[in-house]
Amino acid sequence: MVVKMVHTINFFLTCESPRHLRKKTLLDIIKSSELDQLICNLSLADRCPTQCHCFYQPAIGNITVVDCPGSGLTRIPSALPLYYNLQTDFTNNSIRNLESISQFGLEMFERIKKLDLSNNQIIAISDLVLDRFRKIQLVNITSNAIKRIPRSLQMLKPCQIALGKIVMKCKCEDLWLKIWLPLHYQSCTGNTQIVCEHNGLLRPITEMEKVDLGCSETNNNASLLNMLICSAFAAVIIIASIVFKLRSECFILTRSIFNFFKKPVATSCIKHDIYISANEDDPLVRKWLLTSLVPYLERKGFDVFIFFRDSAFGAPREQETIDVMSKRRNFIILLSAITNGTQEWNKREWRYAWNYYKCDFSRNLIVINYDFVKCDDFVKKFFRGFFTLRKVINFSNFDNKIEEDILTFLK
Repeated sequence: MVVKMVHTINFFLTCESPRHLRKKTLLDIIKSSELDQLICNLSLADRCPTQCHCFYQPAIGNITVVDCPGSGLTRIPSALPLYYNLQTDFTNNSIRNLESISQFGLEMFERIKKLDLSNNQIIAISDLVLDRFRKIQLVNITSNAIKRIPRSLQMLKPCQIALGKIVMKCKCEDLWLKIWLPLHYQSCTGNTQIVCEHNGLLRPITEMEKVDLGCSETNNNASLLNMLICSAFAAVIIIASIVFKLRSECFILTRSIFNFFKKPVATSCIKHDIYISANEDDPLVRKWLLTSLVPYLERKGFDVFIFFRDSAFGAPREQETIDVMSKRRNFIILLSAITNGTQEWNKREWRYAWNYYKCDFSRNLIVINYDFVKCDDFVKKFFRGFFTLRKVINFSNFDNKIEEDILTFLK
């Protein structure tokens, strides 16, 4: 593919430098797979530190190398080439403190791909420094003088940093390293080994237990406390989820208990008794209402309103429905196969009835399942709790006593 992109005349250009490529043509370099030798040297003007050799190497992933081994550096240079995929080599120097890099901008660390600080004199790594290292693909700090490791090292993946072999006096708070260290089957298993000085012996921290370090039981108590807190939190979430899912049932039960101990006082706007919501297009329902239920209730002295019988001629239905229902104490909802969530006016009546029932404990809501219909989503929205708590009157489940049972529910 490279051959196709380069003009054929350029294949016969001869290199004069560097020395190891002298008198070689571009075609010779391609054939001998030496494209990686074609580099662009960077100068101080390109922000290359004075003690370093910097070059751009496009043939190998467009990397930029900052090569500073054995340069006598005591700190990491604050200026680096403004390229991405930087591979920085600061090995074999005299760098002791990394705190200066905490002042560098995050943008510089986003450009660094690999940072090699091996064979220096680094004695400690701060939390802020480790936070900066999170942006780098691989950090090598092997062969230094590190004696303590902060827990913030957990911000980095085990294969993201190499600390080499670190010998330290292990404490109880260091046991987290057993979980963080790379597993034996990972490719980076040799990146970091933590060895504990214990009773004059050196033991890997992976083999140390709490009893070996003399850890007190307070840690166990803290773990138990954390488990209890987590369990309590989970229980609250589960209970809250159940209450939310059964909120309709919980409300109906709470309302019933409240009314049992304290009879609510009806508001002054309630002046009539019953509003019946039913599908006026179902001839069987109309017949039963007009010949059986309504006459029975009126004989008992109740004031009954059915829209298809009692509405004012020519009046806006929406407004009349709201006005009539706002003055009624009892709402009888008659569910039939045809009204199972399909009639728009029935849906509005259900919504108004449920809202009045929910906001005013002196009102009553009676659900009659005329055709043993099953709840669809819209019916469930308002009346699921009645079905769950078996507070629905099933029309066909009575021996000609349905009117008497409806009467017992009325206020």
